[in-house]
Amino acid sequence: MIREFFYLQKSDRKVILTLLVIIVVALGVIFLTGGENDTSNALTAADTLKSEVRRDTFRRKPYYKCDTVYVHTKVVYRDRYYRTDKSDGIKSLDTIQRTNHAHGTIVSNLHKIREGEHVVLNTADTTALKTIPGIGPYFARKIVQYGERLGGYVSIDQLDEIDDFPLDSKKYLVIQDAQPRKLNINQLSLNELKRHPYVNYYQARAIEDYRRLHGPIKSINDLRLSKDFPPEAIERLKPYVAY
Repeated sequence: MIREFFYLQKSDRKVILTLLVIIVVALGVIFLTGGENDTSNALTAADTLKSEVRRDTFRRKPYYKCDTVYVHTKVVYRDRYYRTDKSDGIKSLDTIQRTNHAHGTIVSNLHKIREGEHVVLNTADTTALKTIPGIGPYFARKIVQYGERLGGYVSIDQLDEIDDFPLDSKKYLVIQDAQPRKLNINQLSLNELKRHPYVNYYQARAIEDYRRLHGPIKSINDLRLSKDFPPEAIERLKPYVAY
């Protein structure tokens, strides 16, 4: 027991020795006087010692308090900044995002736009999309990913092609000056063609077969003779093809 005592840190040994001295003095006072007031004084001394022990523990672990203050400071600063700027609406969204990125935090409850306000579909990132009522991180990510696969949206109704998309959210989106990325159907290979959501394997093969048998495709209507291209497939693909 005594040998283990000397393995303790010097500061810990000092605290233990001080505690023992206080206890011995307190017991001595109680034993010699037996007074009620002295008992109270002894307890007060013990409380003082407890406070000293706490202060000593803090001095040996200073980063705990600093970390706590730092975390709370970040949150308070973030919330105050957002409350100040959110009255400006969408215009302040990028500013808020930059501020929170710099402080390593994320704004989880973005200001939602009101009815009559709109987000431009083809230029919006996930942060802007999450300001739309009914759109959270999942659908914001799906909208961006599907738009990249398409080569850009040409109609708001294309969002219906995303599984379980909240239809009420479509009224907050608009398309301005749509310029979709084109597929050169006379140059792309079968594998390249079928990467587009509107071209499956059989349709890509039909395009290859037409080029092999008839030469370059001059119009999307050239594919109408193929059973793999019903009229609705032709119309859907038309904005995305080049020759």
